[in-house]
Amino acid sequence: MKKFSFLLLVGLAVVFFSCDKSEDVIDVLNEDQVELNNTVKTVVASEEATENVMESIDYETDLFSFAQADFDEATTSTKCTVAERYGQMFQQWKRYKGENIPDVTVEFGEESRFPMTITINYGDSTVLNNGRVISGTIVIVLTAAPFTDGAVREITLDLMIDGIAIDGWKRIEYTGEKGVSRKFAYTSELTFTFPDETTLFRSAERTREWVSGLDTRWDVSDDKIEIRGSVTCVDSEQNEYSKTIDAENPLVRIGTCRVIVSGLVIFTQNQIEFARFDYGKGECDNIATYTYIDDAGETVTEEIEIGKHLRLRDK
Repeated sequence: MKKFSFLLLVGLAVVFFSCDKSEDVIDVLNEDQVELNNTVKTVVASEEATENVMESIDYETDLFSFAQADFDEATTSTKCTVAERYGQMFQQWKRYKGENIPDVTVEFGEESRFPMTITINYGDSTVLNNGRVISGTIVIVLTAAPFTDGAVREITLDLMIDGIAIDGWKRIEYTGEKGVSRKFAYTSELTFTFPDETTLFRSAERTREWVSGLDTRWDVSDDKIEIRGSVTCVDSEQNEYSKTIDAENPLVRIGTCRVIVSGLVIFTQNQIEFARFDYGKGECDNIATYTYIDDAGETVTEEIEIGKHLRLRDK
């Protein structure tokens, strides 16, 4: 697993001042004023491609973590193998295409169920029902059941999704009130490698709240999640920038769609805005819009396909 050094993170902290509230942005940069080595469109589209695959990872991680109560150790009275039993559960999600499901192993603590380690191995290729292709592994270590006060999940990723490799770690802590809210605090350091071998490093601090769907654990059709927070980014072409989810327009993820369906993201450099990315009003389509100010000082709004990495087109 690759991890950026502490010194690099300190450097990023200096470069990217805190930008948790969109109202802190008081100016907008023209395209020619932004210190980027690619066009605004290329940078914005590439970052949102990582957002797109990251949401699939987070959703997949939640599904397996929230099913932890159904995981059990094999006993002599078990009528089928552990793998077969888990497979039957996962098929109820209708999450995977055909009979191709990930191989899941679970290790329990010596004196209790926790710490519990869930290893999800997607092999060379596991296809979701929405057409997304995943390979590699996710390892989840749970200190307690996910909705227990202070429960933490430490997650290690070594994956490829739709040709984008993801390598790094996430830490998720339950910050909601049991029986009232289902909110989690996320921190992460992740490196994304695109098919053209360019890379993007993201350091994120976010909250993720399940607002519906947890009462029907094996039915993803009513799942709805709201995401808030900010990300700092640096890529292999030395583009450095931040993005913040607008406080009044969080990102919304639903279980029946492979892409984010609504929400507004503000891109900044040195706390000054240079682009906005709008996911729309809730339709499950792969079209979003981004807005920026061109060299002539005119505001431009263009449609873009969510998840499309544009580095090769920009060279």
